[in-house]
Amino acid sequence: MKNTLVVVTDLGGFKAYRLDKNEMNSTPRLELLEEFTNAMAHARLWEMMTDFSGRFPRRTGGAHATAMSDGERHNIELEMRKRGVRRLAGRLNSLMREAQVEQCWLAASREMNHQLLNELDPKARAKIGLNISVDLTKVSRSDLLRHFQT
Repeated sequence: MKNTLVVVTDLGGFKAYRLDKNEMNSTPRLELLEEFTNAMAHARLWEMMTDFSGRFPRRTGGAHATAMSDGERHNIELEMRKRGVRRLAGRLNSLMREAQVEQCWLAASREMNHQLLNELDPKARAKIGLNISVDLTKVSRSDLLRHFQT
């Protein structure tokens, strides 16, 4: 049995387990190696930005109109999402660089699976033996391996 790393991830973070399957144990076990929580994924946009920068008066009313424009959004949510995926990919790259990791089983949420694979280093991507597009971050450790059975 190869040294296998089992990773479940979504935009909020990941959990990385080492698969322990030997002749002594009748059932495979998962040992938690690392858990990463991306605090920026749970933050709201208004918590990261000020209320006043970029707000300009609207020219919609009379001379005493006080309504303010929100300015342009410039796809800030998309940019924050890309940064979050890059941050996750960087942490996964460092985990999979270790020589004892021979293969990786990856379960990433459908909304970010393709982006995460594109951000991984080619050597790390080559170690992925099984990839499923489902969010398993909240699945219990005992039920997790059932989703990876082919």
